Parts: sequence; structure tokens; C-alpha cells
Amino acid sequence: MVQVSVSMARPLDDMTLEDVARILGRSFAVEGVVNGPDGMTATVRDDVSYDHLRQAVVKVLRVARHLTEECVFSHEPTDWQGSDAQLALEAAGDVQRLGPGLFAFGGSFLTVRGALDTLLLGIAARHGAKELAYPPLWPIPVLRDINYFHDFPQLAMVAAGVETDFTSRSRFSEAHRRGSGSTAIACTAENGLAPAVNALAPTVCDCCYWLLRDRRDVADQVFTIHGHVFRNEASDEGSLDRLSAFTMREIVTVGTEAFVLARRQVLLEDMKQLAQLLGLRCTIEAADDPFFCNDALQKNLLQTAAQLKYELRVVLFGNREIAVGSLNLHNDYFSKSYDYTTRDGARPFSGCFAIGCERLTYALFCRYGLDLEQWPQPVRSVLRLG
Repeated sequence: MVQVSVSMARPLDDMTLEDVARILGRSFAVEGVVNGPDGMTATVRDDVSYDHLRQAVVKVLRVARHLTEECVFSHEPTDWQGSDAQLALEAAGDVQRLGPGLFAFGGSFLTVRGALDTLLLGIAARHGAKELAYPPLWPIPVLRDINYFHDFPQLAMVAAGVETDFTSRSRFSEAHRRGSGSTAIACTAENGLAPAVNALAPTVCDCCYWLLRDRRDVADQVFTIHGHVFRNEASDEGSLDRLSAFTMREIVTVGTEAFVLARRQVLLEDMKQLAQLLGLRCTIEAADDPFFCNDALQKNLLQTAAQLKYELRVVLFGNREIAVGSLNLHNDYFSKSYDYTTRDGARPFSGCFAIGCERLTYALFCRYGLDLEQWPQPVRSVLRLG
């Protein structure tokens, strides 16, 4: 355990304490963050130096004090009730655990997830979106060039193959034969593994911008993509609300600042309408990305101050809520990172509307239960469930 105390003129309010714990938790195993007689005290379980932890805590405090929650939409159905549907979904065999953060889906869960994606495709079609598909493995430069590994090392996942020589393959084969008892593989040369040249996709939109790299003729355009996403995280309780592998549907806009901002406003209205049609108890509010506790952390201030990110947050049951979607404005970050311009030499803006398909599906089962026949007819109609 390592503990750091920071003197303060007055105690932090509960919300700021929660923000400090949340942001520190992206980089450390947090044991606790509390107000004390001499200021705020943070305790972590990591083997980290006192000076390094103190420096991180001071940075986090600077960010947490400036984070603001701005709600731009709230929907409170008068007939709302919710209960955790996960155990029932597992009992029915519609959700099956594979490992931490990993689940298999079938039955009614797949039916609703597919219906939601059809609904989202309809939104994309109204924007004239071109549908694209990308593999779940991306070349390392796709993420390196946008500083992903620096900004989000806690989420990154890379894929390493076995070396091509006979010795490495033989060593790997012998070490991991059936009955060896191994449940994990150290990604080292000694184990016969080659350096990773690909990473698992942590989102679905970045390849859109990567494929525009070095172009000088980028025009206003809209894309939509459905794909698998992988992040090095999982719920501590084994819940469906935080998975290591899941799917997302995104609507991506690229073009002039005026074009992207106008589309963003329409997509915000689409998000509001989606929530109302599905009868969700939810809010849409300003949010920030989970930047690591290094210099990237300062980007949280930019995001919240400029309202670059909004999240669709849904109440599942009780006080349990999750973000099922987001609306993001990147300004010209990707066009600078991948060096593409319009014909007149301007840096295009970009933005995206993203929905986590499993999270939204889970939220609907928590809202309405497992029997699709008993779901309200307006919801069944919008999902075309009959």
C-alpha cells in the first residue's frame, strides 16, 4: 500500500471525491480516497513510489476540480421500473459467461441486439451514411499516430503471433500442449512470440480517418460502421455493463467545420429521440474520456470546457446507471494526426455518434424483462419485434 495526503483549505465535496477516485482508478488500484483532518488522502495497492503517486494525485485534483456536469437532456418515464436482468438472461441461456468481461449471446438477447442495430442503421440512412466494415485487428500505426497508447495504456490490447522459425514454433507448441495447465501466455521472445504488429480495435471509427491519411481531396461525408471492440477492462462484479469485448454501431462525420457541427446537432436530436422511443430513464450530459494519469490527463479539461463529448446515460435499476452511447466532436485532431486536408488545404473536422450494442440491449431487458411479448407495443413496434 502507498498513501498520499494533500493539504487543502477545505474538504472536497462527495462528487469531487468520486471524480478523484474514478480518474485515479484508470491508472492505479485504488483502495480509497477520503477527506482527512489535514486534507485529502489517497491510498493505492500498487508498487509505486510516493513521489510518483503524489504527482499523479496533484494532477488529478487539478482536473477533478474543474470537471462540470452539464445535462442537455433528461427523460423520466412516469411508469419506470427496472430490475437486474442478467441472472435471468443467464438462466435462460441467452447470455453465457466465457471469462472475465467475456460473454456469449443468443436467443432473445441477440434478437433485441439485432433489432437495435437495424434501428440505428435507419438513423444512419437518414444521414446518407456509407456503410463500411473493418477487421478487429488494426496495424499498430493506426493507434500510435493518434497517441492512443500514450493516452489510454490501461485500455490497450495488442495481438502477438508466434515467430516464423521452427525453433520458436516448437517451443510454443510444447509449452502449451493440452494438460500443461497454462491459462495465460507470457508475450515474450522466450515463449516464441513475435513483436505485436497489430492491436485489437478499441473503437470502430478510427479506421475511417486512417484510410483518409495523406489525402488532399477530403469532402463532406458520413460513414456508419458496426464492429467488435476490445478494451482491457471488465466489471469487478462480472456484470454486462463493462465488457472486454463488445460491439458498437457508429455514425461518423468528416468534413468542414460547419458540416460536422450541423450534423452533430442533428445527431444529438436523434439520440434524444432514440431514448424517448425506447422509453429509457436517462440523461444526456457532458462527459470526459478515461485518459491515463500522465500529461494526457489535461485533455479532460479541454473536453469538458468545450463540451466535446456527451454521453447517453441510462438508469438500469435502483441507482445503477451506465453510459450506453456517446456523441463526440474531435475538431481537426484526426486530420492533423493522419495528415489529410480538403481540396483548399483546410483540415477537416470529424465527429461520431456511438452506441454500445450490448449495453443498450442489457438496459432494455432491465427495463422491460425477458418476455418480449410483454414489452410495450410502442417499443415492440419501433424495434419491429411484431
